[in-house]
Amino acid sequence: MSLRFGLRLRLLPALALAAVACAAPAAAQSVAVVVNGQPILSSEIKSRSALLTLAGGGKGGGVAAARQELIEEKLKLAEAKRFGITAPDEQVNAAFASIAERSKLTPQQFAQAIGQRGVSAQTLKDRIRAEMVWAQFVRRKFSAQMQAQNSNILPAPGAKADNRAVQYTLRQVVFVLPKNATAAQINQRRAEANAARGRFPGCAQAVQFATSLRDVAVKEPVTRSSASFGKELSEQLSKTKIGGLTAPDRGEQGIEMIAVCERKDIADDNMLRRQAMDDVGGKQLEEKSKQYLEQLKSRAVVQVLSQG
Repeated sequence: MSLRFGLRLRLLPALALAAVACAAPAAAQSVAVVVNGQPILSSEIKSRSALLTLAGGGKGGGVAAARQELIEEKLKLAEAKRFGITAPDEQVNAAFASIAERSKLTPQQFAQAIGQRGVSAQTLKDRIRAEMVWAQFVRRKFSAQMQAQNSNILPAPGAKADNRAVQYTLRQVVFVLPKNATAAQINQRRAEANAARGRFPGCAQAVQFATSLRDVAVKEPVTRSSASFGKELSEQLSKTKIGGLTAPDRGEQGIEMIAVCERKDIADDNMLRRQAMDDVGGKQLEEKSKQYLEQLKSRAVVQVLSQG
């Protein structure tokens, strides 16, 4: 199961042509809102309002909607960080580049085009980052609970679904962290994992490779069907080459990656059940996300210093 991740940003390929010739003037850097001690600048609100207008095809939510979205993002980022969940810059930049590509622009051209509409590249990247970490946080907090509740769900009678699956042989690689790891320790280990990922020699030499690293564990190979994974993990594994590693992710034991040792197509009727569970579980996770955010908002100390 996975929380639906979407930026809801409908930008036309002709965006660059429609943009005005000159960039928007710089906004004043005054603090407009403070959320649990974290400031939101008036320039951030102005740029976010422009982003909402651009995403809504000219029908944005205005300053109030931009301010509320930024307040919620501060709460989401802070709560996710408490659990060691962050979005590395390379992931955010990759998502930004993907949006640019859909508009048939390079990231630099795309940044210039939206900048001419009053939206800084950082504003969009901040929104991408918040959605990434919040989706990961909600999945980690509620997925196991949802899976247990929905384990007896069956496909609807007569439902048409594809029972083709992929069988994987996998090894987990863990950059071990202490239970009470600080944010600095987590970031350091994530950087070490990213560096090692590019040098990974493959499953056969994984254990030997780990001995050259500090506090790294390689687990025994396991064979699993993609029917036993959620959509997000299945997508990650399908994009990972044989002998490669998935992107580092914060897990219970530390920074974790998965090595894809072998992959082959199989028929698995459990795919029908998984698809039914994903449909129900995705809606439940969305609802859990909304409820949890409301709890955070009810406890937050928010000071609005200006309406700009």
